[in-house]
Amino acid sequence: MRRIIFLLVSLFVLFIIFFDLKNGTIPVQEGPAVPASAFQTADKQAYKTVTVKQGQTVVSIVHTSKPLDEVIEDFEALNKGVKANEIRAGSTYKFPVYKR
Repeated sequence: MRRIIFLLVSLFVLFIIFFDLKNGTIPVQEGPAVPASAFQTADKQAYKTVTVKQGQTVVSIVHTSKPLDEVIEDFEALNKGVKANEIRAGSTYKFPVYKR
């Protein structure tokens, strides 16, 4: 009988630890919502909208001497959720424009 009680108490404690680590027990205080228009960015990235054709890549569309890492970073910042190596032909994306 003592073993069963010990087993049940142990399982209950493990469940409590699991629940606490997974969900947490302290409520998160969220700050007031700030509209996106309240944030002003000093240097907005200039871009052009292009429909990608078969065989085109981000680098072939941008045509720049900037470092490849910077071009990819700017492309992914303009197109949230899209990786530079996963563009599809026929889809329209925003590509960064750099001053020469």
